[in-house]
Amino acid sequence: MNRRIASTILLFIAISIWSVRDAATVTGGVDSVATSMRKLADDIFTAYQKRDTVALKKFYAKQPDALFFWERKMTYSWEELDATIDALVKAAAKLELTTTDFRSGGSGDTGWFAATFHIERVTPDRKQSASDGRWTVIAEKRDGRWLIVHEHTSFPLPKT
Repeated sequence: MNRRIASTILLFIAISIWSVRDAATVTGGVDSVATSMRKLADDIFTAYQKRDTVALKKFYAKQPDALFFWERKMTYSWEELDATIDALVKAAAKLELTTTDFRSGGSGDTGWFAATFHIERVTPDRKQSASDGRWTVIAEKRDGRWLIVHEHTSFPLPKT
């Protein structure tokens, strides 16, 4: 009799855990970090395309030990990245970005995504260029917002 009661209790616990996990999946609980990372990437692309440096800078954790690798240059601090964002946006009259491959994940307050992308640029003097690149981001959720704490973008070397 005790085994039957214990088995019934374990069965109810297992069903409860499965139901909570299933409900979390439906409401975005289990997959919410991966989904949040996709939204973060989309929001960053939108800000770039609008050339909105104020919005772009809000995606980053402005911490003294930040580590960012950008545009074939190793950038180690928020201050350097801040200046790079200004220069990059100023150098383009128009930007169009699209992802070609995208993966994301994470758990709790840590998320990541990795993507390949294509960028089309038009400079203020109407010169057009295009390139493909890779982009990896690690983000932390701080005060209810996802902030980039590490980023790496790279572009293939120009063809000669």
